[in-house]
Amino acid sequence: MESNIVQAGDVRLQYYQHGHGAENVVLIHGYVSSARIWRLVVDLMDPDQFNVIALSNRGAGESARASADGPFGEDAYTVETFAQDLHNATEALGLSGFNLVGHSMGGATVAQYALAHQDRLKSLVMLNSAPLKGRELPAGWDEPIREQFRTGAAPVGDMGFQAPHITEDFKTFVLEDIGCNPIERALAGRPSMSRLEIRGRLGEITVPTMVVGGDLDDTVGVHNILADYLALPKENRSLHIYHGIGHSPNVEVPESFVGLLVRFISEARVTQDGPVHISL
Repeated sequence: MESNIVQAGDVRLQYYQHGHGAENVVLIHGYVSSARIWRLVVDLMDPDQFNVIALSNRGAGESARASADGPFGEDAYTVETFAQDLHNATEALGLSGFNLVGHSMGGATVAQYALAHQDRLKSLVMLNSAPLKGRELPAGWDEPIREQFRTGAAPVGDMGFQAPHITEDFKTFVLEDIGCNPIERALAGRPSMSRLEIRGRLGEITVPTMVVGGDLDDTVGVHNILADYLALPKENRSLHIYHGIGHSPNVEVPESFVGLLVRFISEARVTQDGPVHISL
């Protein structure tokens, strides 16, 4: 993947670009990761068919961590801010009529973006999205995060690293980016997700939308994945639930996910009475 920088409003964001095809695909990562988490997916996308952009949110990878006026506070690292940055970045890159994919917190980011700018989209994919109705944070939720930053420990979470095809190089690159996270990003992300109240608005989304999840996902919970799916309009929603797969199908089963994504993009269209596509 080729690394570039785009000026997205008041921040400079890193993105990786791959391919020169006519079909534009934009990939948005989750809570503590960066655009590098998409490497296995990007490598499998046909460069003659697709132009793939994997964006690192502010605070991630080599994207900006500070403004001209000083460090970002926690209010700079929210789903709403990331969605605005996504809009600014895609406008600066001249993208319209693109396919948008978001994983985990990125799933919430792309849903938030779609509610404001679905006229810019061909299709939408929410991959193991953070629950769009939010959920209450447990008492003391922030202390493990503060301890992790004090000690430099690796983050806890299912990033698909247990899959047999995952190399040490891939893990090292992803964890290097995670290790550079500012603590403000980590502390702001979870409250931002807990406050989400957009499941009730998913009926406003009219572009073809696919919800993807794994039945072993204990980060989000398959019940939340299904609830978000059911909130979408019947005529333009699709569902795929992986059996025996956890929170990160884009890492754990990238070949299968790319096949699913390519097929969905090729079939995506808005119809008044189109079928509901369900794969189990």
